[in-house]
Amino acid sequence: MDRAVRLLLAFVLMAVCSAARAETRVALVVGNSAYRHVTALDNPTKDADLMVETLRRLGFKLVGGGAQLDVDKARFDTLVQQFGRDAAGADVGLFYYAGHGVQIRGVNYLVPVGANPTREADVDFQMLDVGLVLRQLESAGTRLNIVLLDACRNNPFGGRGLRSSGGGLAQMQAPEGTLISYATQPGNVAQDGDDGHSPYTRALAEIMTRPGLDIFQTFNRVGLAVKKATANAQLPWLSSSPIQGDFYFSGQAAGAAAAPTPPQTAAIAPSAPVVSSPRPAEPVTTTNPPPVSSAPQPRRGFRVLDSVSEGILNMRSGPGTGHPIVVAIPAGSSGAAKGNCRAPDDGGRHPWCEVEWRGRSGWVSSRSIVETRGDEAAAAPSSSRARPVFRVLGNVSQGILYVRAGPGTGHPALFSIPAGASGIQLGRCRRSEEGGSAPWCEVEWGGRSGWASACCMVDAATGAFATVRD
Repeated sequence: MDRAVRLLLAFVLMAVCSAARAETRVALVVGNSAYRHVTALDNPTKDADLMVETLRRLGFKLVGGGAQLDVDKARFDTLVQQFGRDAAGADVGLFYYAGHGVQIRGVNYLVPVGANPTREADVDFQMLDVGLVLRQLESAGTRLNIVLLDACRNNPFGGRGLRSSGGGLAQMQAPEGTLISYATQPGNVAQDGDDGHSPYTRALAEIMTRPGLDIFQTFNRVGLAVKKATANAQLPWLSSSPIQGDFYFSGQAAGAAAAPTPPQTAAIAPSAPVVSSPRPAEPVTTTNPPPVSSAPQPRRGFRVLDSVSEGILNMRSGPGTGHPIVVAIPAGSSGAAKGNCRAPDDGGRHPWCEVEWRGRSGWVSSRSIVETRGDEAAAAPSSSRARPVFRVLGNVSQGILYVRAGPGTGHPALFSIPAGASGIQLGRCRRSEEGGSAPWCEVEWGGRSGWASACCMVDAATGAFATVRD
């Protein structure tokens, strides 16, 4: 087959694979333990911290930058409203709550730490109706909504005249595109846990990170794990409406199975035997090779597709997302291909290929690159499309870097970037308005832009800290 035709086919296949970009995931995590007027709980704040740690690893952006702990009613209302705004236009919205919860006349309420109702009429003013969370997600227009309720404990207000309150939570009808997971069956009571975490949240945090499980497989395994851990005393429950497409917390992008999947053809055909891996490698198919010729073959190269998620492609130390990031490569950049392509270690659908970019070697997913000639790769550094990339330091305070509306801590926080993540440098760096020693630089991450302190990030290609350039 003519080389130009092979290149065109590879480009079309990779463009189709890249059309389903990595989904935008937004989560609100709340844990209430320090109740002031009823029995305090030992584990909800620890459970919330564990869930935040898990969701960060799975690519979720957290409302408020992390776990929201021991919140009162006013704060709870503000957080849910902010969640609705942050989730607008996102693909996935997830709400997690651990703490006291009650049902009154069939309506489920989550209990802020300061709640102290003495009559049923107080409930709407002192507690949060779960239906409010569902309405915020419905208004946000997210494709998939996930509500996780580790709140099915004993009613703490049983002796206060709330005659219509029952044990556990009531089953709710899931709106379109929504899955609601309860820590136990409707009307039943769940355990708080005696080893630092509730059985439900511990199982969630472990099973959500297993690659290749779709959303229903995930919650089925969570239910079985909790049932076993509690000697059949607690059985998580699920309420779901029909969900369009497939969703995977880990190991496969949401919606990948919703459309016909093209053949798994690597953008760069291997020119050497496939390197062995701890697990049997899946075969990587290639187009028909050209006839063997004694003439010198041009060097193979690659170019990162302009449509790559968040404008960067992470090169990793091994073939799969479980390996550490070596460097972030901007969209449109080109480099040299080393020739080895193989199935990823995390069981993903697309082969990974070994490449070299600006003197750094590693592995990238073939779904985000196309083949080029070697002389095109050599000219890449001068390309106007390549923009410098920054990386947030791994030891940044509290594991996140806040991006603000202006160069200084006096400006409002717009969003946060987790430690180790990479983004685009927009070029301007200036001194902080508070007079601090480290400059602030304008950056872009996840399609949003703002200013971040250069104290906490380095150039991804050189490892150098930014200096004042504006």
